[in-house]
Amino acid sequence: MKKIKYILKYLLAFIIIICTYMILMTFSSMIPSSLLQKNVKESSETLFNDNEKVFFNLGYKYESIFTFTDALMINTAYSIDSSTPIKSSMLARKDFIPSQTKVEHIDSQYNLGITAKYRNPKTGDIYQTKELYGLMHGEKIEESFEYARYWHGYLVILRPLLVFFSYSSIRIIFFILTLVLMITMLILISKKINKITALIYALGFFCVSILIVTQSINEILIFILTFISTILLLLKKQKKDMFMFFFILGSVTNFIDLLTAPIITLGIVGTTYFLLLQKENHNISIKETNKQIIIIGIAWALGYGLTWGAKWIITQVFFDRNLIAQAIEQALYRIKLPTNANGNIKYTLWDVINKNLHSLSLYVVFFIMIIGMISIVINLIKKYDKDINFKNNLKECIPYICMSLLPIAWYMILKQHSLIHSFFTYRIFVISIINIFIIIKTLFQINDKEINSIETEKEK
Repeated sequence: MKKIKYILKYLLAFIIIICTYMILMTFSSMIPSSLLQKNVKESSETLFNDNEKVFFNLGYKYESIFTFTDALMINTAYSIDSSTPIKSSMLARKDFIPSQTKVEHIDSQYNLGITAKYRNPKTGDIYQTKELYGLMHGEKIEESFEYARYWHGYLVILRPLLVFFSYSSIRIIFFILTLVLMITMLILISKKINKITALIYALGFFCVSILIVTQSINEILIFILTFISTILLLLKKQKKDMFMFFFILGSVTNFIDLLTAPIITLGIVGTTYFLLLQKENHNISIKETNKQIIIIGIAWALGYGLTWGAKWIITQVFFDRNLIAQAIEQALYRIKLPTNANGNIKYTLWDVINKNLHSLSLYVVFFIMIIGMISIVINLIKKYDKDINFKNNLKECIPYICMSLLPIAWYMILKQHSLIHSFFTYRIFVISIINIFIIIKTLFQINDKEINSIETEKEK
C-alpha cells in the first residue's frame, strides 16, 4: 500500500507538471504575433549579419556561438498562430503565416526541413538566419515545417521578451542575468560550503566561456536553469525528498532545452548536493553515498525521459502525428556514429571525445592539469606533517568521481550528436573540470576529528 501511494504521488506530480507546461505554452502562444513583428524583424537583421555562427577569438582558441538555432527559435516564436494557441505551441512550426502558408510539412526528417531556396543542394547545409531574414522582409515563403519532437518551452520566455526587445537586447539581458545568478550561486557556495569550492566552480564555468555563451539564447538557457536550481538547493534547509527535486529538474531541463547540454543540470546540481550532504554528515557511509547517486540519477533521467515521451504521446494522440516512431528514429540517428558510403563506421568513440576536448581547447586541458598538479604539491607541502586519512577521503570522492564521468557517458550515448555539435556539446566538460578539482581538494582534507585534536594539541 505504501509503494502504491508513493507511485501515485509521483504520477499526480507528473500530471500537474505536464499540465503546467501546457498552460504556460498556451498563454504565451495567445500573444498575437503582430506584437512581436517589429522586434523579430530587427532580430532577423542582426542574425543575418551574424550568419549561422559567430566566432570569438580568445587568443588561445576560437569560441563559436551557434546562431543557427537562435534564428530557428525566433522564427518558431513568430510563427505561432494565436488563434489556435494549443495546436501552434505543440506543433512548433516555423515559416507559418496563416494567410500565406500553402504546404505544412510534418516533423518527419532526420534534420529540420527548410524551403529549397535556403538549402545548399551540394552539401545539404541549411541557412536558418537567411530564411528568417527572408520571411521578415517580404519573401513569400509558402512552406511551413514542424519541429514537434521537442517541447520548445523556451517560448514561454522568448515570446514575451520579443514583444519588448530585439535579439541584441535579449542577449544583453541574458548576459546580466547569467552574471547575477552565477555570482549569487558562488556567494552561497562560499557561505554554505567553502570559498575554495566557490573558486573551483568559477574556474570551471570560465573554462567553458560562460560569458560568451550568453550570446546564444539556445545555449545559455541550460546554464541559467543550472544556476537557479543550484541556488534553490543551497537555500533549501532540509535536504529531504531529493528524488522529487531531481525529478522536477530533469523534467524542466527537457522542457526548455533543444538538446544542447542537458546533462549539466544533473552534473552541477548533483555535485552541489553531495558537497552539502558531506558537509552535514562527514561520515556518511559508502552504501548511503551509492544509494544517493542512484536516486538522483534515476530521478533526473525519469523526469527528463518521461517529459519527452509525454510530448510525443500528446502530439500524436491529439494532433494525428506519427511522432513517437519519428522521435525514436531521430534518437537512434543521434546515437549511431556516422558511416561512409560503404556503410562502415568511420569514427570511434575516442574521435567523439577527442573532438570535444579540442573544442574545450588543449590549452585549457593543459592549464587544468598544471593547476591540478600545483594543487597536489601545495597540499602535500602544507599537510606533510598531518595524518591525512586517504582511504576515508577516497571514499568521500566516490560521488565526484561518478559525476566527473558523466560527460563521457553522455558522449557514449549521443555519439553522432556530440561529434557534429562538439562546438557546444564540449561545454558539458564543465562537470568534469569542477569535479576533478573537488576530488583533489577532498583527497587532502583533514576530517573534523583530526582538526579538533590538532587544535587541542596547540592549546596545550
